[in-house]
Amino acid sequence: MKSTLNKIIFSFCIVISITSCHNFEHQKIVVQKINKSSNEELFDNKDESSKFTIKKSMNNSEMAPIDIPKQTEIVKKLALQKKVKIPNDNNFSLNKFVNWNEEKLIKKLGNSHFIKEEGKLKNYQYHLKECFLDIFLLKKNNVYSVSYIETRPTNLNGKINIKACFEEIKQKLN
Repeated sequence: MKSTLNKIIFSFCIVISITSCHNFEHQKIVVQKINKSSNEELFDNKDESSKFTIKKSMNNSEMAPIDIPKQTEIVKKLALQKKVKIPNDNNFSLNKFVNWNEEKLIKKLGNSHFIKEEGKLKNYQYHLKECFLDIFLLKKNNVYSVSYIETRPTNLNGKINIKACFEEIKQKLN
């Protein structure tokens, strides 16, 4: 008796679980199918060979408008080339004088207009039309080498035209 009662209850539970929806998503699909089928209209006005034609309603108020995501563009991949330094005469820097020895400095720029020496430090001053060029040399192992370079205006409290000053230094180097 217990086994037949158990079989009946078990089969009843299986039938209920198969026929019922277990979550809201499935119920929503069933409701949507019912609404769509109620919006369809059957017509047989023009085509006599088919018994029914289906016209779907374009008004579906349940769905919100969603933009379709755009496909991303494919970027071409290229192998990187070696970096090539292009010489640029406009990017003149005074730092190229650093670590020059005293002989090379005199060979390139010529004799200075004023030399000041104090201990291990030597100062070469070049008086140009646009600016004054101060080059400071430091003595290491009995050899003077350039350690610092500075430009300053020719007039006291005046302004310096850096481009014109650099152009004049370039001409002196050549």
